Amino acid sequence: MDKLNQLFQQAETFFQNVPGEEIIFADNLIDALRSYHSDKTLIFSGTHYADELKKAGFSVWCGVEAEPCTQTVEKMVQVLRSSVPETVIAVGGGSVLDAAKAALLMVETGWSLDELFGVNKWSSANPGKVLRRLIAVPTTSGTGSEATPYSNIVVKDAGVKRLIVENQSVPAKAIMIPQLTSSMPWNLTRATGCDALAHLIEGFLNVGADNNHPLANLWAKCGIELIAAALPGALQKDDLCRKAMAYASLLGGMTIRFKSTGLPHLCSFSWFGRIAHGDAVAILLPECWRYYLANPAVRTRTMELNEVFKGTSPEEVISSYEAFLDLVGMPGGLSAWDGIDAALIEKTAKSGSQNKMKLELAPQPVPLEESYDILKAILKLSL
Repeated sequence: MDKLNQLFQQAETFFQNVPGEEIIFADNLIDALRSYHSDKTLIFSGTHYADELKKAGFSVWCGVEAEPCTQTVEKMVQVLRSSVPETVIAVGGGSVLDAAKAALLMVETGWSLDELFGVNKWSSANPGKVLRRLIAVPTTSGTGSEATPYSNIVVKDAGVKRLIVENQSVPAKAIMIPQLTSSMPWNLTRATGCDALAHLIEGFLNVGADNNHPLANLWAKCGIELIAAALPGALQKDDLCRKAMAYASLLGGMTIRFKSTGLPHLCSFSWFGRIAHGDAVAILLPECWRYYLANPAVRTRTMELNEVFKGTSPEEVISSYEAFLDLVGMPGGLSAWDGIDAALIEKTAKSGSQNKMKLELAPQPVPLEESYDILKAILKLSL
């Protein structure tokens, strides 16, 4: 209890100075949104809280699937253009937040999704210009979308997810209500919690991006400690632990805004519909991490986690991380999921070369000409 309280205080200090975003904590959804109650406010919501919001008199659009696709985002764009709201709020998990960010970005820029996919395409073409941004109310603790410039959108025709990275889509405000996450079932709590943990560890290990923000590693370390202390209790619906997971997820979003994820996210990017994203990155992380250890700086950084994941060597720290996954009931390998088969492993290893930037920016860079062999080895060891 004392340890969690110390971590809460540290995190709350960090939340006071998030670049370009206001962080607010509240206890009740309707009370938190009361000041936005207007016919000029539109809320995109997940199904769980839509009725409550409608009964309170809010204008609500509810129709975002678990893995939002381009067609859903286009529908949201039409809703925005027909209703012309002054304030746009997203209440939901990462899928709702990602889709809402993408839709609002399309309306504000006039650009298509194809034009927006990529890294800061609009802001690079329009330096200094500022767009209207979303108010985000997360109801899960995992993606950290309430603090990131990222929108992951499924392109059904291609059978892949594509990513928008746009600094102008970081929500203007995140309203954190940890009690909302109590509706998550056990498996979603674990998957989202492990997704947040992967964000934090991958960002922390990204030694090449240390200069992007002076506090990012401190955010990551605090979040890792919170999850290690709280995820087992959150799985048992402990309220204090749920609060800790909400804090950690937000810290994870803040971290990967400045220090991007690595190979686990690269490899699992197109596995939607086969395995929960958080489960996938959690299981892929150990073998990716072992690959990174070829970089001496990563070995040193890894030992900074030995108070959380006990070990006298980097290899032992990674083994302790795997023991934590066992503790929260995570299967020991990807083969536990029927959707992960030899054909998918082969396709994933081959497609890695299409993301040259991610390969180059990994904590231990992956040479393009060796990417198939390196990724194939990591994936096979993760089975």
